[in-house]
Amino acid sequence: MQRKIIEVLAKERGRLIIEKERLEKILVPDNGYYLEIKKNKGKYVQYYKCSRLADNNCSEKVFIRKSDLNIAKNLAQTEFDRKLYSDTVSRLNKLNSLLNYYRKNKYNDLYSNLSPERKALIDSSCMDDEQYIAKWKASFVNADSAFAEKYPIETLYYTESGEHVRSKSEKIIADKFAKENIPYVYEPGCDLNKKALHPDFALLNIDTRETFYYEHFGMMDKPEYATAAVRKIVKYRTLGYEYGKNLLYTFETGTDGLDIKDLCWIISNYLK
Repeated sequence: MQRKIIEVLAKERGRLIIEKERLEKILVPDNGYYLEIKKNKGKYVQYYKCSRLADNNCSEKVFIRKSDLNIAKNLAQTEFDRKLYSDTVSRLNKLNSLLNYYRKNKYNDLYSNLSPERKALIDSSCMDDEQYIAKWKASFVNADSAFAEKYPIETLYYTESGEHVRSKSEKIIADKFAKENIPYVYEPGCDLNKKALHPDFALLNIDTRETFYYEHFGMMDKPEYATAAVRKIVKYRTLGYEYGKNLLYTFETGTDGLDIKDLCWIISNYLK
């Protein structure tokens, strides 16, 4: 949640910086003239070019004819641009201060800075990342033993951390997650197992604390495999799992291997 707030604030800050730079290029120095608008007998609009004294009393008032309406437009636009610039600078200063605070003070720090003894007494959603990750991983400990027995892993592929995986691509994927500090569980035991779905990975976005299931479909050039993969995706969807929301997946064929750029894009957009 905090990451999303920072992203929104940073986007608005970027917009304000662009607006400030635009206004600085067109601002006209205040020469004391301003526009006054009156309605003659409540019906006809009249414009006057006025000059301002130190005490803000009008010392000069010149009627602007319809043929010179551009003078009124320029005065009105100049006054507005000055006010808009002042408001933009004020917003930018306040936003910089707020962004600073959010970046330096994580919401979870309130809990993280407590002593272990005090943490043990508190049931808090502000659990620090390390504790949350441990709790999250522990929620997947009950793997589907029937599935593991029916489909034992018989490859020679092991991740850098020593996990036995089913393919070279899964090793690459798992090692990439580990390198990018993305918490994951390989072939997690979860409620989806009861629906005959066995995701390749469960993934955690630490910032948002959202869980994603990840599938790598590695033999899409084989018709039977591709058909089964499509049906699997449809089944995920019927259970409320959609790509980018809580489900992620990649594909490869015998000629087109795992796209590392695609994997990096997924990590950048959904997991970090």
